Amino acid sequence: MVTRDGASDAPGASGASGGGALGGRPGPGPWRAVQAAVLILVAAFFLYSLRSVLNPFVLYWVLVGLLVPFRGVRGHAWIVGLATALTLLWALSTAGSLLAPFFLAFVLAYALDPVVDRVSAFRRISRSVAILLLAVPVAAAGTAVLAVGVPALIRQALAMAAEAPRVLAALEETVLGRIDLPLLDLKAVDGQAVADFLQSRLAGIAQGVQAAVLGLGRGIASLVTVAGYLVLTPVLGFYLLRDYDEIVARAGALLPARVRDQAVAFLVEYDALLSRYLRGQVLVALIVGGITGLGLLVAGIPYSLLLGSVVAVLGVVPYLGVILSLIPAVLIALIMPEPGIALIKVAVVYAVAQGLEGAVVSPRIVGDSVGLHPVWILLALSLGGFVFGFAGLLIGVPLAVGVKLLLARGLARYRVSALFREESP
Repeated sequence: MVTRDGASDAPGASGASGGGALGGRPGPGPWRAVQAAVLILVAAFFLYSLRSVLNPFVLYWVLVGLLVPFRGVRGHAWIVGLATALTLLWALSTAGSLLAPFFLAFVLAYALDPVVDRVSAFRRISRSVAILLLAVPVAAAGTAVLAVGVPALIRQALAMAAEAPRVLAALEETVLGRIDLPLLDLKAVDGQAVADFLQSRLAGIAQGVQAAVLGLGRGIASLVTVAGYLVLTPVLGFYLLRDYDEIVARAGALLPARVRDQAVAFLVEYDALLSRYLRGQVLVALIVGGITGLGLLVAGIPYSLLLGSVVAVLGVVPYLGVILSLIPAVLIALIMPEPGIALIKVAVVYAVAQGLEGAVVSPRIVGDSVGLHPVWILLALSLGGFVFGFAGLLIGVPLAVGVKLLLARGLARYRVSALFREESP
């Protein structure tokens, strides 16, 4: 049978001449490949000519637009998802200081949501009223910390750095003078040079913290960033807290039906682990830091506010704050009029604080374990702060929790896989 264009539909009638129709026209396969290659070259040249105005955000939307005809093709969703994740990382590294108020507002909303739920249920009031009742003490505490606590901490840190010559002399006299360590001769160390170095490093750290929090810009940019922390963060936190349950419900409804059960199970486990850390370990660190600082103050140890703050801030990584604050506490005790009694006081204060943490505070607030190894937390905070600045410190632990759960699930699937269970010959 012959069709109108002269081609036969009989088996084998599609002749060997080019694999196309009988009219001599070549098949679509080779021409499609040539057209695709030409299209890729033209698109690449076009984008290269616009390189001065392009950035990853624009290229992301170009990529999404080019992939529209391939919707439904296997791998399309993975490519778009990977491009989205990389674009978000670029935006975070580029504008992390500007996005930090948003992340801080979300962290506050996540941490305070259970408190708002309990207050509104106990008093039978609306969430807005419950948030306002919590906002007054939180705002007062934050104002006190910024106006009084931070300047006091800076003064104590600089004063402690100025004590470096006396610390070295006391260490040489009370400890190393009685032990023969020829490789460690503190008399050859210039104490004043050490003090000047420490003070310069403290000033550099303060500038680095300011740059990380406020951004590298000056003038209007820094003013806008400060306004973002003072105005935008509380406002965003209020609205996120008020609509938190609705936001979670709507986000859950957007999950695809075929993966909804698995995703919900993962998110429930993620929330349990993250909440135990944020609402547990952070609260434990603050309590232990307060106990340590108050104990050192009662014992008459100088710089008690600074040492307690080190325990509270670095206590988010278990044992790190205690270790890093115990070293300067011991050195300070050595330069006191009665170093032996001072060392006993320091030992008693830290022993009582750690005993209360292990026996009372942690079991009641955190439980047996937060499920996150201290090394894992320290790595997340270090990488997040180094790459993304202050915003990286806020999202470092949540990302670490997600990665930990993904690795745990991946290892669980690997242990039941045929590769793992295959017996060696």
